[in-house]
Amino acid sequence: MFTYIRKRLISLVIVLFGITVLSFLLSNISPVDPAEAYASRVLKNPTPEKIEEIRLEMGLNLPLYQQYINWIGNCLKGDLGTSLLTKNPVSYDIAQKMPATIQLVALALFFIVISFIPISVISAVRKNSLFDHFVKGVSILGISIPSFWLGFLLLLIFAVTFPIFEVVDYGNIRSLILPALVLAIPAASSFIRLFRATVLSNLNKDYVVYAKARGISTNRIVWGHVLKNSLPPIVTLFFQNLGYMLAGSAVVESVFSLKGIGLHLLNAVMARDLPTINGCVLIIALIFVFCSILADGINMVLNPRMIEREEALYE
Repeated sequence: MFTYIRKRLISLVIVLFGITVLSFLLSNISPVDPAEAYASRVLKNPTPEKIEEIRLEMGLNLPLYQQYINWIGNCLKGDLGTSLLTKNPVSYDIAQKMPATIQLVALALFFIVISFIPISVISAVRKNSLFDHFVKGVSILGISIPSFWLGFLLLLIFAVTFPIFEVVDYGNIRSLILPALVLAIPAASSFIRLFRATVLSNLNKDYVVYAKARGISTNRIVWGHVLKNSLPPIVTLFFQNLGYMLAGSAVVESVFSLKGIGLHLLNAVMARDLPTINGCVLIIALIFVFCSILADGINMVLNPRMIEREEALYE
């Protein structure tokens, strides 16, 4: 077990390192000069000399590898730099914006959990029924609809046509319901498709036939045995989607004007705020890696035999 954990941690550190390198490279190969963009924002008519002075202050005159080494060294000390857009420390801005995104994602996860398990199980138990066909059609539609289009559609229906919600609203759980649904619907749809297939596969296993032969009720078999054995792939997908929703919240937050980390990152990209871009990507990558480790741990608790299989892969 310890061998697997050590190997898994090493691989995740390598992944995290690769993400930071890729993020730093992509944010620096843009044709827009960040020094010029910053000078144009703070000065009316910046001269070439002033732009060059700002470039020296920002350290953009150094080779790219040296900029990366300096940045990663500061990150290890807890210093993500200073935002060119807000003049605040990047870590401070992230700490201010992250709670709104966490609340949004948490509500979306709540919608996902209360919907996909019962719908998937009922759909699998009633295979090829009218309910099953309806669920398959709706789930395919939910996966296919773009988030921004779904967001505008919900706003049009529930904020304009039927003014149940306000178009712009802040500071309460009511303001998070529509954006949380936009985040939840595609993820829940993919969960339903996968979990239904996994439950159907387990319903055909020998232990189910044996349990039925012993006279155990179908409800007890499904909810007590099949459900537990069907969870591991869903747990992995669940925590992967947690990282995806944190990273992909920018579109939803921009549609609903929510001041979260996603919209903050989008604004930083538009303003060529390199410290904020790299800092946000690093924090999101850390969350994604942590979610991956947490998913592995929960899967091992649900199915201890996974440890032996995974350790065999590393030997």
